[in-house]
This record gives sequence, C-alpha cells and structure tokens, in this order.
Amino acid sequence: MELFDSNTILAVMVIPMALGFLLISPMGESLSTSMSNKFPSLKTLRGRLLIGSLLIASSGFIIASMTLWISNTISEGAGFCAADSFFSCDDVIGNDDYNKVPILGLSWAWAGIMIYSFFLWILMSVNKEPNAEWVGSNIKLGFMASTTGVLAIIWLMYAEYQMGKICPYCTAVHVGNILLIYGFWQMGKLYDSGEWHKQ
Repeated sequence: MELFDSNTILAVMVIPMALGFLLISPMGESLSTSMSNKFPSLKTLRGRLLIGSLLIASSGFIIASMTLWISNTISEGAGFCAADSFFSCDDVIGNDDYNKVPILGLSWAWAGIMIYSFFLWILMSVNKEPNAEWVGSNIKLGFMASTTGVLAIIWLMYAEYQMGKICPYCTAVHVGNILLIYGFWQMGKLYDSGEWHKQ
C-alpha cells in the first residue's frame, strides 16, 4: 500500500467533515470546551452549528472537486482508485451512462461542486452577519437545498447498485449532504425558538 493511495487521501479529506459532525452533534458542547478559549465562537450553540457546518461543507467541496479531478484523470486514460474491487471510484465516475445529471447533461462532479459552493456561500454569509434579517430565509434555503439533494443521492445509489460498485469519494460527498441537512435543521430550530439572536 502506498503512503498516499486513494483511501489515505480520502481519509485525510474527511477529517474536517468528522470534526464538523462532532461540533453539530450533541457532543459538540463538551468537545468544544477545550477549544473555546482559542475559538470563542464555539462557546455558543449557534457558533458550533455554523463552524461545524462550515467544516462539513468545506470538506464536501474539496471531495467533490476531487471527483472532478478523478473524472478528468479517467478521461485521459489513467486511473486513480482500484478498478478491480467493490470500492472503485474509477468504475463509477468513469461510467458514461451514469456520470451525468439526467436532463441537464452536467457531470455529477460539477453538480457537487456547485451545490457545495452554494452551501458555503449560505454558511459564510450567515456566519458573517448572524443577526441580519435574511438569516432565517437563508437557513431555510440551505435546509431545502440539502434535503432536495437526497433525491440525487438516491439516484446515484441506484446507479452504483446497477454497476455493482461503490465510489468512496461519492459516498463521502453524500454523507456530507446528509450531515448538512441535520446542521441546517438544527440552525432552523435555534432560529425559530428565538435563541439564535440571544447568542
């Protein structure tokens, strides 16, 4: 096994997502106490939800960008992931029948990059101005976009089932979307309760 094989690279890219998940989970408060002196925003639930979701979205964006690189590498005739195992991003991403968004013809990698850019825009703007009057609308928009993403995830899981292969990079992007549903839902609950502005 190489030092920087595809699995090791993915494991490194998933670290911010895992940390983000811990911050938005019920364990976030106890986890953040040791870091709150250095990062004061982690003292509040609002801060933990925003920072955790930003970490998840950043990781998802990086991994989605990596799927575009993998797609380009495959189109040039090279490979990246093991093509002879059940877990093979080369076979999934390189499959011309399933690697395009139906109707749009856009590659799933570009779709992932665009949606994660949208999530990052929402989260960074809310983080920058958490008490602006449009914050509630943006949180709802993020929740609706991430929830709608489940339809794409179901389609892509169906495609992987048809191929008999699983793309670990794609799966990490899907997991990030699911975690963002939870993050936006938690932010929406906090905003609707009136506690958002008190933090």
